[in-house]
Order: sequence, then structure tokens, then C-alpha cells
Amino acid sequence: MKIYLFILLAFGNFFICNSQPAPSNSVIATTSWTAAYALAAGATDISVLAPYEMVHPSEYELRPGDIGRLTKSTLIVYAGYEVMIDQIKAGLKIPEEKMLKISTSYNFAEIETSVMLIAKRLGTEPLAKKNLEEIKQLLLTGRNEVQKRGLDKQSVLVHFFQESFAKEIGINPSMIFGPAPPEPKQILEMARTNAVLILDNAHNPVGGSAKEILKNREYKLLLNFPGLHKTRTIADVIRYNIDQLIVK
Repeated sequence: MKIYLFILLAFGNFFICNSQPAPSNSVIATTSWTAAYALAAGATDISVLAPYEMVHPSEYELRPGDIGRLTKSTLIVYAGYEVMIDQIKAGLKIPEEKMLKISTSYNFAEIETSVMLIAKRLGTEPLAKKNLEEIKQLLLTGRNEVQKRGLDKQSVLVHFFQESFAKEIGINPSMIFGPAPPEPKQILEMARTNAVLILDNAHNPVGGSAKEILKNREYKLLLNFPGLHKTRTIADVIRYNIDQLIVK
């Protein structure tokens, strides 16, 4: 009888332990960029507030339909520069433990830190490490392409918001411009660099004046936020940007 009872208890404990719900990896991301980080971290259920088609996702303001999703969420991933963050923190009083701030850039060390920060919250570290390896290899591919074209040794003008990507693939900017439109003095300085390439930011391009004064130089619009040109992930954006550098 005692043995029978012991077996029942053992099986009972087994079923109780194994019937516990698995940790949820659902995430609300403020923009397509924070969503891309969540995807890289291993999240499979992601809701994005700012639409993918927005050119300026950080300027998105909350709509009534967002409020329910935010208040019921278990994890909100944000970067801190979004207009909506003050609305979320002040207006909705979301508990701090639900808010996870990350750093968004194309510097691999920062990517790795932010992705693993999310992965630890979701319990998806092995998948995150696999995705990070893909991202690392893509950035190395970009570095190889830069070296093939000799861009690591030439003068390149780079938009402020593309600085992390440019440096990560081996470009040493001769001058950083933006995010505000350059003033006449800055335009003159741009001309003096005699740059062979201008890397502008597709989300707020301000390099048109440099393009005008440095005629017949290559001018490329690169991405930060996924969404445009069918991009969705960090890897997608890196591939797209590398392709822009290769195509003349």
C-alpha cells in the first residue's frame, strides 16, 4: 500500500511539474528595429507598435488600440529615443519590470549585448547565439567587400546614424554629417574632403547638398530600421546595406 501511494505521489508530482506553462516569449516592440532585436533573441510572438512602412518609426505616437496591448504585455522592448516612451511611462504607468531598454546600432558588440539581454528574459539564449553568429558573419562579409573596393583607405562621408554600420564594416569616415541638414560651413568642409562616397540615412536623408557639391561621387541611402525594401531582421538590413555598397 505504501509503495502504491509512493508511486501515485511520484507520478502526480511528475505531471504537476510537466504541466506548468512554458515561459512566454511574447514581446511588444516599439519599432521595427527593436522588433528585429527581439527576433534575433529568439522571440516568436512579437507585436510591433510603429508600422513597418513608417519612414520615421521613432516618431510614432500611441493610438487607442495600442493601450490594451501594452497594459496586458509581459515584456516591452524599447530603445529610449521613441516619442511614445514618455506616453507609455507617464500615461500608462507600466511597471518597470515589464520595460526592457536596449541599445540599437550596428556595432556588433552592442548588438550582442542587447540581443542577449532580451534572450535572458525569454530563456532563448541558444537560439540567440546562433542568430548572432549569422549577424557576425554578415558584418565580416561587409568588411571584406569594403576592403575589395578599397573603401577602407578612401575618403567617405557618413551620416551620423550610419556611423556604427560604416565603422563595423571597416570604413573610416572622413567626416560625419547630420542628423540635421548641414550648414554652409559644413558643406564647404564636405567639399574639401573630396570624398568618393556619401553614405546617407534613408530615414532622414540630409546629404543632398554634399551630393550636389561632390558631383559624380557615389551616393547611397542605407537603412537603420527594418521595413523598407522588404527587410525585417537585423541580418536583412545588413545584407541590404552591403548590396548598396557593392552596386555601382
